[in-house]
Amino acid sequence: MCPGAIGGRLYRSGIAYTAGLHFPGDPDFVHAGLVEGPALKHPDFCCLAVETATDFPSLALVRGSQLAVRAAEGLQTPSRAIYTWVKELIDETGIRLDELDCLAFGAGPGSFTGVRVAAALVQALGFARQLPVVPVSTLAALAMAGCRASRTQPVACCLDARMGQVYFAVYAPDEDEGVRILREDVLLHPAGVSAAGLPSCLGAGPGWLAYPELRVRLAGVLTEVDAGLRPSAFDVARLAYPKFRRGEVVAPALALPNYLRDRVTSVTGQPA
Repeated sequence: MCPGAIGGRLYRSGIAYTAGLHFPGDPDFVHAGLVEGPALKHPDFCCLAVETATDFPSLALVRGSQLAVRAAEGLQTPSRAIYTWVKELIDETGIRLDELDCLAFGAGPGSFTGVRVAAALVQALGFARQLPVVPVSTLAALAMAGCRASRTQPVACCLDARMGQVYFAVYAPDEDEGVRILREDVLLHPAGVSAAGLPSCLGAGPGWLAYPELRVRLAGVLTEVDAGLRPSAFDVARLAYPKFRRGEVVAPALALPNYLRDRVTSVTGQPA
């Protein structure tokens, strides 16, 4: 167990290949419709991605269809582990930071502390190595996990936002982008989530378990619910690729969290 894996279970993966997941570099990946952006340093897209907005933080280093990851279920303090993971993945793959095309991070919404950890990592590494950063919606990354489970169905994503609220969005699978937005990321009370206008969806994320009344409200459109699905760094990297190719990158100093909430502390003083 790595430092900081308090109450968590560490998952280690050596170099693997993502064949069948349509990651950039896979010959089956569809490039149609992409506007030319920054040039790749190598024939294959190379990215370090981080997602720490939930209780399943992860880090992924990808080059084309090559993938190495770290993830820890239930990790309470990802800031203690994340830099160790970076070194481990660099050592495993032999990929240097200056070989990366970009950094990518799950920008939220999600845990206030967790999203800050991801932003701080890409800001620090990006500034040190002069690398561009691609912010990716945490709910979009969750939708990617749902799309692999549902294949063709849209995914209704729900995370517990604390304070009696949820982060909610709906995405549909998209061959070029990974997912496309059907309903924008929002912060609202469960009673404000409406099924009006929604197609049949897979429910994804722990918010469905935290607020079971949501399943009742959307019973007419939910085909099933998988509350165990979480966003991952790999999916952040997958979603970052078309954004990078279009030049939708920011300087490290502008890699900022998307909290969707100005007030980030509850009345009991606990982080949102």
